[in-house]
Amino acid sequence: MARDDKGRFVKGEIPEGAKPINEGLAKEYQARSAVARKENRKERQTIAEVMRRQLEEKVSDGSQLTKLEYLVAKTLQNHSKGTLSLKDLTYLQKLLGEDTININTNGPQIIVVSAAAVQSANKWAKKKDE
Repeated sequence: MARDDKGRFVKGEIPEGAKPINEGLAKEYQARSAVARKENRKERQTIAEVMRRQLEEKVSDGSQLTKLEYLVAKTLQNHSKGTLSLKDLTYLQKLLGEDTININTNGPQIIVVSAAAVQSANKWAKKKDE
């Protein structure tokens, strides 16, 4: 391969054994990459993904309720009996990752903080200075 006076490869020259990439070849590479990503995604499933898929299915043939709707209804119905509790729902929520809060920090934002949290932060700041 030829190089210019700064040691860079000269444009337009193709290395030995390499194929020039054209639009058709680039589209083929993209299609193969998309298939590979889809296959990799199937192999690396999280518990939450599998759980969500299962909860979206119907309870039984002919039923109008999904498994998730059934679980929520059953929990509320049995809450007074003590068989299932709201703790079970919060556990399911944590398992599915629904109990997390995402904060986007792009640009100026107003964050509401309670007075107790500010006092607590001030208390810890004083201890750190000592």
